[in-house]
Amino acid sequence: MPKHNKRDNNGKKSAATDDAAKQPPKPDDDDAKQSPKKEAMPTPSPEEPPSPESLKRAEECFDRAQQATVRSNYDYAIALFLEGLRYNPLDVERGHRGLRDAAIRRRSQGKGAGLGSVFSQGKAAFSQMLGRKKDAMLALEAAMAKDPANVMILTQLMQMARRLDYSDLAIWFGELASEESLRGKKKPQKQIFTTLGDLYKARGRFREAIEALQEAVKIDPSDRTLDKEMRDLAAASSIQESKLDSVSDFHQMIRDRATASDAATQKVVRTQEQLDAQYEELKAALDADPENPIKMQNLADCQWRRGFTDEAMSLLKKALAVSGEYRFKMRMDDIQMSEQRTRLREVAAQLEAEPDRADLKAKHQQLLNDRDAFEIQVFQEQHKQYPTDLGIRFELGLRQYQTNQLDEAIVSFQQATRDPKRRIRAFNMLGRCFFAKKLYEEAQGQFQTAIQQYDFTGDPLAKELRYNLALSLEALDKPKEAIEWYSDIVQQDYQYRDAAKRLERLRRRSSGETPQP
Repeated sequence: MPKHNKRDNNGKKSAATDDAAKQPPKPDDDDAKQSPKKEAMPTPSPEEPPSPESLKRAEECFDRAQQATVRSNYDYAIALFLEGLRYNPLDVERGHRGLRDAAIRRRSQGKGAGLGSVFSQGKAAFSQMLGRKKDAMLALEAAMAKDPANVMILTQLMQMARRLDYSDLAIWFGELASEESLRGKKKPQKQIFTTLGDLYKARGRFREAIEALQEAVKIDPSDRTLDKEMRDLAAASSIQESKLDSVSDFHQMIRDRATASDAATQKVVRTQEQLDAQYEELKAALDADPENPIKMQNLADCQWRRGFTDEAMSLLKKALAVSGEYRFKMRMDDIQMSEQRTRLREVAAQLEAEPDRADLKAKHQQLLNDRDAFEIQVFQEQHKQYPTDLGIRFELGLRQYQTNQLDEAIVSFQQATRDPKRRIRAFNMLGRCFFAKKLYEEAQGQFQTAIQQYDFTGDPLAKELRYNLALSLEALDKPKEAIEWYSDIVQQDYQYRDAAKRLERLRRRSSGETPQP
């Protein structure tokens, strides 16, 4: 076990890493000249939202931290990220994600946790004992910066963020804790997944809450209370997805349908008025602080929703140039992907109305090719920027599958199975990749693994898994087993794809009847 570092004499450098508190890192000359002064303004209390002045100071710290990260000056970057988080602890993307990225890059250079991680954990415990939750959280983040894969620290950060009512941040740390817990060699902690399930539930993310509790059940199958909670969540999810929770009875539903068109039109008008008012407010804010990249992005998002895509992209380009932060490039890519999908849907609708038009067919195919080429480039780039983000890896796998890069997709989906939120879908896509390569036994194994780990039988994903497994068994010439799975599907949903036809054909063939076309 590592030993404690000596505490800094003045006890005031809680925003820096512990090595930084003992011996400040040596920044580049430019860093030293522009580094923010730590004691220039009071730090807001955890109960108060950050003031505009605090937000500005945080942005200055994050800007310098990002530049230090680009120059591989990771210790200094970590110190600046922590200082920025003292002023704005709510910034998940720039602050917390940026800090973790610098920490992972630092570790990739072979730097271990050292003494600083244990010292910071001790400082966190002391601050928590005194009721200084925000100081405790910063100390834990300093510990995480030295040991970014430490499940215990990530779990404590999730719990601390929850106590501070930072729900988005609590979920983010919970997802990291669950990912690292499943990746490690030790038995995962049930509490991580039950807490994460509670956090998802509080935000109405019922499907994700169910998946988190499924992991908890694997760890402790004897906990019967989890079964009831998952059933309740499944019911809530069904209500949410079908939107029945806003309809009191059948007659109300009929009345709603009768007025839906007028209500939709009024809603569009109200939304446009709100966007116009928001635009004026955001533009005034940017005019008052014209070099602030966050205000540029806020205005860009508003302009995109108003339909001014070119202006939105121009603002994001400027934000990228001013800050050098990759997240503005990601936002530009998101908008471009959305615009491509909109054009594709429009042409697809035209083609459906006029299916014999050769020019529309050619245009539709070209748009598909352009979309696939652009999106795979986007997610390959994002994966290079955030190599540990399994969500990005899953999205990359989807694009690799769409473009028939099956070997690469298999690698991506195998990595994504470590993500609790996407595990079942990743197994399903793995099976589809193997099936496409005619490796039917391997496909069967992936679908069976997914079914065993997915406790629901009636939702779309459950039916797709069973259908894909039946296809694999049919391809392996195992008609008896395929019949069982097709039968399971049609008993729940007789119209699901061609399951009923395949079931009838296999049964006739098994009984010696001549198959009908």
